[in-house]
Amino acid sequence: LSFVCSSVLSSGINAEYGGASGVEIISIESYDNGSTIASVSCPADTDTIRYDLQTSSRSAESTECTKETGYYDPGFVGSCAPQYPFSTGYVEKTWSIGSIGVPVCTSTPSGSLIEYNTVNMIAKLENENETICGPRNVAPCLISGNCTLVTDDDTKTGCSYASSTGKLSIFYTVEFNFTIWSKTERNAMKDPASTLKWYSCSQNYTETMSKRKRSIDDSSKLVDFSNVIEDDAAAAAEMEHQQQIEEPSTTDNYPYFMGVGVVAGIATIAILITAIVLKRRRTHTPVATEEA
Repeated sequence: LSFVCSSVLSSGINAEYGGASGVEIISIESYDNGSTIASVSCPADTDTIRYDLQTSSRSAESTECTKETGYYDPGFVGSCAPQYPFSTGYVEKTWSIGSIGVPVCTSTPSGSLIEYNTVNMIAKLENENETICGPRNVAPCLISGNCTLVTDDDTKTGCSYASSTGKLSIFYTVEFNFTIWSKTERNAMKDPASTLKWYSCSQNYTETMSKRKRSIDDSSKLVDFSNVIEDDAAAAAEMEHQQQIEEPSTTDNYPYFMGVGVVAGIATIAILITAIVLKRRRTHTPVATEEA
């Protein structure tokens, strides 16, 4: 029994997974022996997108259908996975400083510890004249001038402190000056080449929190914080870790936020009902009058 592949599969063959990006270029060639070979290729690279031809155990760059079998083996051609250039890089480092007892990167530090409040900690990260602290002295692309530090958004370059865990996080974002296509190159440009420092800096930082309209003066903590940090530097360095933050999909957390929204909505309704009931009780409560 024999089949004519060109007639059995006149429309050719599909890319694996239906074509990941829908741009696959599939060509089919028929031969005199009755066999048909299907091949796939991807669009040419541009400045804004590239395609990587991906195959698996059930797909290939080209696959053949013979008249003896009447089907393609493997059953699919590969698919074109889109690749986009990296325009930014994000780095976050964390230290465990709970034992020191000073909430770095909050509104609390003042007096001799004022350099560790939020305003001054961010200033250490952004200061172009700082020669010891901040990412400008450790990020390879900032040192070489191949990227720019993002300084207009405290959610991209800044710090935070979790009082419940005693964890200090310092993070920064850079914008690359040229197109980067691989994660390896991106990481090599943005990741600190040495320890990211935020203490024993070269400049003085004395801004009060009033700069951000959050002035809280607490001069009772007169601790030689720099010495404490330096003594604990080795232990802090061991606990230091970097989180590689990819660009998450905004839909990834949709179920979570839906759940939170439902719970919050139910809680709000319960509170309103309780308030109404209490109000009615107060309204109908007899009030004692003063007797003559």
